[in-house]
Amino acid sequence: MSKQPSLKKYSGNCHCGAFKFSFEAPEPLTSAVECDCSICFKTGYIWEGPIDPACFVVEKGSIEELSSYEFSTKTVPHKFCPTCGTSVFARNTASVVPAERANKFFVNLRAVNNIDIYTLSLAPKLEFAQLDGAYVEPPVVSPSPDTPIPDGSRVYHGNCHCGAVRYAFIHAGPALTEARECNCSICSRDAAAWIYPPTTSVTFSPDSQSSITEYTFGRKRTYHGFCKLCGVAVYERFVGLNDAGQDRALRTALNTRTIAQSELDFGSLNLSMGDGRLVGGIYTVPE
Repeated sequence: MSKQPSLKKYSGNCHCGAFKFSFEAPEPLTSAVECDCSICFKTGYIWEGPIDPACFVVEKGSIEELSSYEFSTKTVPHKFCPTCGTSVFARNTASVVPAERANKFFVNLRAVNNIDIYTLSLAPKLEFAQLDGAYVEPPVVSPSPDTPIPDGSRVYHGNCHCGAVRYAFIHAGPALTEARECNCSICSRDAAAWIYPPTTSVTFSPDSQSSITEYTFGRKRTYHGFCKLCGVAVYERFVGLNDAGQDRALRTALNTRTIAQSELDFGSLNLSMGDGRLVGGIYTVPE
């Protein structure tokens, strides 16, 4: 009989600390799984699971206080913090999945402490996209008529998963080829890969604002905008001056995971990594 791996208690939390949890999993955690469905792509989930409900403990807050998002067959509630937008876990209730996965927790390792997510070995993606059918992109937004589109530029469109937040922006060039990730406490949780177009080149749909929650912390110089309905991180809004004395509001950060996949092949982007872990001080879990 093979020896069962030893279990270790892991702790995690949303960024603002309103929801804290722990779970038991084999030690050490060196691998994880991704999923090919549309919501997992936009949120960049990295999963550990299935975890038996008896091994998942809420340490602060409650599951009922988390926002819940479902789509298509509405059998997989995705739970995220309504204050900071951190995606915490999903729980599959679909009868079509194997019994060992039904009603079990799948924890987003991006929300777990003391795990270097960038060194995890990722298994082949779970093929769940077929269960929910092809993702249909919402109607596109037209750029502001007040913003000219220079020759040689290209207009891109983007949206959160549910389509409540939609935007267009003008890219000064034929195609996007680069984006920038960041290992800071909030960006690593959001799995964002940023570009920084001029704010004047970005147009949101008129009804987007009512579906956006902005979260800020620390020095309160960056406001992280996410959809309050589906939890997808969409943009960063900057305030104040940079080190050169320039107005930071002249640029808006857009998460390239939210750009329409019919217009951008995310996998073809050259991704660089920004070291933002120490900017504004080392992140500590809020009490």
